[in-house]
Amino acid sequence: MSGAVPSLDLTDVPARDWQKARRRFSVIRDLAELADRTRDDAETAAAELDLSLSQLYRLLARYQADPRLTSLLPEPPGRKAGWIKLSPEVDEVINAAIDEYYLSRRKPRVSDLLIEVRRRCRALGYPAPGRKAVRLRLAQRPAAQVTARRSGRKAARDRFGAAAGSLDAPWPLSLVQIDHTLVDVIVVDSATREPIQRPWLTLAIDVHSRCVAGFHLSLDPPSATSVALCIAHAALPKANWLMTRDVDGDWPVEGVPERLHLDNAKEFHSGALKRGCDQYGIAVDYRPVRTPHYGGHIERLIGTMMGKVHLLPGTTFSDVRAKGDLDPEKSAAMTLDEVERWLALAITGVYHRDLHRGIGATPLSRWKQGLAGGADGLARGATTPVGDPRRFVIDFLPIERRLVRRQGVFLHSISYWSDVLRTLIGERERMIVRYDPRDLSRIHLLAPDGVYYDLPYADLRRPPISLWEHRLALTRMREEGCAEIDEDAIFDAIEKMHGLAASAVVETKTLRRQRERRLRSIGGTAEAPVSRRSDPDPAVIGPLPENERLFANVEEWT
Repeated sequence: MSGAVPSLDLTDVPARDWQKARRRFSVIRDLAELADRTRDDAETAAAELDLSLSQLYRLLARYQADPRLTSLLPEPPGRKAGWIKLSPEVDEVINAAIDEYYLSRRKPRVSDLLIEVRRRCRALGYPAPGRKAVRLRLAQRPAAQVTARRSGRKAARDRFGAAAGSLDAPWPLSLVQIDHTLVDVIVVDSATREPIQRPWLTLAIDVHSRCVAGFHLSLDPPSATSVALCIAHAALPKANWLMTRDVDGDWPVEGVPERLHLDNAKEFHSGALKRGCDQYGIAVDYRPVRTPHYGGHIERLIGTMMGKVHLLPGTTFSDVRAKGDLDPEKSAAMTLDEVERWLALAITGVYHRDLHRGIGATPLSRWKQGLAGGADGLARGATTPVGDPRRFVIDFLPIERRLVRRQGVFLHSISYWSDVLRTLIGERERMIVRYDPRDLSRIHLLAPDGVYYDLPYADLRRPPISLWEHRLALTRMREEGCAEIDEDAIFDAIEKMHGLAASAVVETKTLRRQRERRLRSIGGTAEAPVSRRSDPDPAVIGPLPENERLFANVEEWT
């Protein structure tokens, strides 16, 4: 007999049962995710939940069949409707015959299944069950699972897949969707006010409340780093982020999400993203191929935001007919920083406070209600805060593995050194190194003690550079036939590139784009852009905290 919980209205669940299921969910989920689970692990979990080992294993089986909190709700006492008592041995024979014989592409009939069950029982010396017992146990299998095993996954999706994407998100941050789009506006260079290009927007939505969880604006196409920075923006507090952009708004969304829902783009399958999510217990679901309706919430949010962007100067619109004879490059007037600030104002001042027809409330009120609970008593409570903001951001950055040598650690043909390396010289295992593509002036080494140590350049006279600048320098050096590429040659080439960009008066789009990227890199040394109304007074704001500095300038070079 399967222990699956039948379909129910969440508002009918008593608060006591709901809290009990939440406690079970936390323990059972951790146990289910253990790759090398042992009996000792199960006994520890059983003791924590005050259950016998057999009860724990039944709960674990229910969770694995349906990994949702409702599968762990307490079952009502008494015999279940339709239950026919059989010996465990006969019950096992029936379920084995269903799995091995009936759920196959041969598509045998139920009458054939009954014959097979009785044949197996006779061979083992067990009493043969009746037709009703076999049918009941077959009916307990999810119809979608039966169709998938007998007719294929596509047939199951076509028959049982939700037409409009019904994703379970019972409380805030239980499910966050992330996707990218090209913004329908051309941004201008911050110094010359000449047009550059359309930027990319990576956007995250909390499905329960429809609040924007976070976003990342970039001149470069989507990458693993842009996804990481969007997740960091979503999870970390935003008060300082808003203050540095002179945005007087309330954006309370923060905390570690329970589950991410992503499409199958390459950047969503990066090792850095998967490891970062595993580290913080964030489950990752990928949208089934060729099923765009599964991403309906984020797609509608993108459509809403792009509709607002069409009011800006330099808009390209999303429809050629709407654009008419308007030349977006001639009307472009906003820098990347200004578009970023405009988006923050549009989110906190308009979108979060406007009635959302899908939920019948404003996203901001739905977020607050989801935390505090309503008349039904179902509430998430406080979100899970990020304990160490610096570590959180680092845990999502790109990963490399390097040996510690006497000269230090080498990455991208650049040497890094810190006194902490003295104790690690001679280690035979390559160590995890993470780096921020926006700023290569330091990297983060994960030592055997589990701590990330910052490693600056071995030569501290080197200027901060981005990975984008580094790759461009290598490309130009190869084009010029440079025979030997070393650290000195790389930094010499980058210095020449900076001089060229700074001295150009009438620049091409490419040079303007290169300079703008450098201005938005962490630790950039280029001249400050003009007319940046969003720049705060450092004397009033004070220095940024570490977590804000890590992702305040959200541009990456990948």
